[in-house]
Amino acid sequence: MGPDGLYRPVDLEGFDFTVTGGVGTLVIDRRKKRNAISRAMWRALPEIIASVDADDSIGALIITGAGGHFSAGSDIADLDVPLADFWELNSSAEVAVANSRTPTIAAIEGNCVGGGTEIAAACDIRIAAPGSIFGVTAAKLGLVYPAGPTQRLAQILGDSWARYLLITASIVKFEKMAELGFFHDTTPTPLAAAQALGERIVGLSRLSQVGAKAILDGNLLAGEEPPRWLDSAYREEITRGQEAFFAKRPPDFAFAKSAWATDGEA
Repeated sequence: MGPDGLYRPVDLEGFDFTVTGGVGTLVIDRRKKRNAISRAMWRALPEIIASVDADDSIGALIITGAGGHFSAGSDIADLDVPLADFWELNSSAEVAVANSRTPTIAAIEGNCVGGGTEIAAACDIRIAAPGSIFGVTAAKLGLVYPAGPTQRLAQILGDSWARYLLITASIVKFEKMAELGFFHDTTPTPLAAAQALGERIVGLSRLSQVGAKAILDGNLLAGEEPPRWLDSAYREEITRGQEAFFAKRPPDFAFAKSAWATDGEA
């Protein structure tokens, strides 16, 4: 527990973590390397995300970088390992961000390259500053990216532009990524904008948010009946939403993201 009573991730080497207004901010902080991500940091990400998901006082999570850069990607000094090891470590971290029960917002400045672009793509929402640059430069190193992150990039940018980034190892400017729809918002102050959006997300129904993410991630399938526990949670949540709507006041939602069952009936 931290001094404010909130649960804190255990291993934060290379990261900084704070909570303000119910919004967690995870800062990638290796400024001398433009926030390149070490193997230890990739390994820590799933545990960090799990601890945020377990903390119901945190309703949104911002991921950003220190010192004017998001992240230059994986630390090149750490890449001389069997490809299976790289794939497992990288994919586990990326899927942890993508499947987080907590809505995630990438606040992007400066370099957002390689693993940086990958983490940004795994977030639900992306807010970027003019002048930021992007790319997946694996072909400059002889590296093959894992299937999951590669396919997720294609889902966002489209197959054609994902192929361009991966085959040419090009650095793509902010203007082109904005044109391709990679960002949901652009501003000179992405962290402040992410904080404001996160605080708005905190006031909304976590049942609705977690349910939408589960459906989009394929964890609830079309044609399936909702499990009994989910129907029960919905009835309580919608009642609170209706009462607030008719009383013209902010809703007081009660569902906790940690209560979302993964076995369908818990």
